Amino acid sequence: MRTGTGNIEPMFYGQYTIPFSNKKVLTLPEAFASSLGGDVFVTQGIDRNLLIMPESTFTELYRRVIAMNIADPLARLLQRLFLGNAILANLNQSRQMELSERLCEYAELSDENVILVGQGDYFEVWSRSHWEKQNTDLQDAKTNADRFASLDLSF
Repeated sequence: MRTGTGNIEPMFYGQYTIPFSNKKVLTLPEAFASSLGGDVFVTQGIDRNLLIMPESTFTELYRRVIAMNIADPLARLLQRLFLGNAILANLNQSRQMELSERLCEYAELSDENVILVGQGDYFEVWSRSHWEKQNTDLQDAKTNADRFASLDLSF
């Protein structure tokens, strides 16, 4: 995606199975690492996963979340989920980044491998067991036709 300044924004797509060390270190595939700078944001996802995004994506989501009415209990919950669990992580030249113990526990990242799933402006990190459940649900064609029918997917 191009911005108004002519820069190309990162686009994350596809799935990768990568090793996950017991030191809470991810080594990202080149396809994802090349679209990130040194500092990246990691936060808790809604589906027992983690979201990893470049600063530009985090900043845009941050602006949207803080613009919500603080008197709304749902807005406060979303702020706590998204902002209260965010960390700034550094992606080193070896394409490695360290995750916090708290986020790893939330996403149950104890497997030897984790699954990275591109989502356009960001990507998700899943434990193998949680991704297998999610993927099983996504493979149901009849259910997908019904669940996505109300979305405007025209282009």
